[in-house]
Amino acid sequence: MYTIEFYPEEGIYHADGHRDCKFVCLPKETKKNKGICPVCKKPLTIGVLYRVDELADRDEEKVPMDEFVPHRYIIPLREVIGEVLAVGSKSKTVDREYQNLIKNLGSEFNILLYRKIEEIEKVVSDKNIALSIANMRAGKVKVSPGYDGVYGKVQAVFEKGYKPAQSRLL
Repeated sequence: MYTIEFYPEEGIYHADGHRDCKFVCLPKETKKNKGICPVCKKPLTIGVLYRVDELADRDEEKVPMDEFVPHRYIIPLREVIGEVLAVGSKSKTVDREYQNLIKNLGSEFNILLYRKIEEIEKVVSDKNIALSIANMRAGKVKVSPGYDGVYGKVQAVFEKGYKPAQSRLL
């Protein structure tokens, strides 16, 4: 039993920042900077994560995970395909690949969460799509959080042996 979720970092006000200066930061840095943009010296737009940090009664690392329903993060299949093929997720190229996968392997959740990577490799036009799905399942993603009205971006990388930074926020 678990929930399936999108990365919250994709939200437009997840982290703190200042769009005009293209500056983004986590609550710890915001507090260090006293809520001021280090680039232009104007107030930062505070994000949702800051409020979560304010309300927290413990550090994230100290959350007893056995008390909560676990979750799995996913990236929509069309976005994974588009990233690998270097085209937009709404392109005809992505749609053809997506339809091919659904036809041969079942639902999007089935492909993203359950199908063996070897099965996916046999169906896709580019094996990096399967590698990208494997990395997504392992949490090996690049995350640029949203801030000050700018959408965040999550990429399922397709580099072998990719290891994400300590924080998911890159």
